Amino acid sequence: MPGDYEAGHPKNLVAYFDSLCQEGLFVATHNNDKEDSLKVWEAIKFLDRYARGKDRFYPMKAIRDALEILRTEQAYCYNHGGQEGQNGGEAFLFRLIEQAAAYCNQIDFITDFHADDRKAGILYFEEWSLGNPLYSMLVYQKSQGFGVRMIGDVGEAKIEKIFHLTDSQGRDYYLCSNNNEGVYFCQYLYGWKDGDLRLICQLDDVFGCPDCNEKGYELVFNPKQCSWSYCQKNGDMYHRVDNTPMLRLQLNGDSSKFVVESQFDDKQSTRRDRLRVLS
Repeated sequence: MPGDYEAGHPKNLVAYFDSLCQEGLFVATHNNDKEDSLKVWEAIKFLDRYARGKDRFYPMKAIRDALEILRTEQAYCYNHGGQEGQNGGEAFLFRLIEQAAAYCNQIDFITDFHADDRKAGILYFEEWSLGNPLYSMLVYQKSQGFGVRMIGDVGEAKIEKIFHLTDSQGRDYYLCSNNNEGVYFCQYLYGWKDGDLRLICQLDDVFGCPDCNEKGYELVFNPKQCSWSYCQKNGDMYHRVDNTPMLRLQLNGDSSKFVVESQFDDKQSTRRDRLRVLS
């Protein structure tokens, strides 16, 4: 998986990926489309030329097209069953993502969306059935290019937003988030350690309020307070619902954690409990 080890920087990317094929890591597409295979190899050649300084511009479109071809193949394999565990095509895709990120010079080129400081973003791949996740990957700035980490497990983590957070000591964090409490609610907090982004804590299940969905309450995240509340919408404002639980993210370095506050005290209600609609 991307992020499980330190990806190297081969001097010859074409030879590197050719060696992967010799080890059986690249499989033909399920429809045996030779044109698709050719596009993947053209993207590798373009990336190799850019890495060697022979081309001036990063081959963003060629790389994106190649990743989409390989993603489509893996989505097909995942959706239609097959062998357990990682297959050769998936490993080839992961290695291409790592090298494409390592030589990338702008985060926009290799992510679908990114945090406001442009140091971390999300590369997201849908599964064969639209709306279902296949891969969510955290792309983050390193001393040279960008690194990549898989978020959660294959086919499970659907990341829709990334928030850049800072604690009272000025330490930076990135919250990879999905607030869909019905299906894909998940929160992954990453922080810097030795020049690398590491997972600090995660929450993969919505916190307890069995009746909130049925009553039409919406789960709203307030990035300033690092909290999630069940709210009702009135105009362009969200109002927190009394006597519903609140989830807080306590930022404290490696000891950061999610904490559920079970009740809401009406006497402590202030204007800060009315949250504007988050874009």
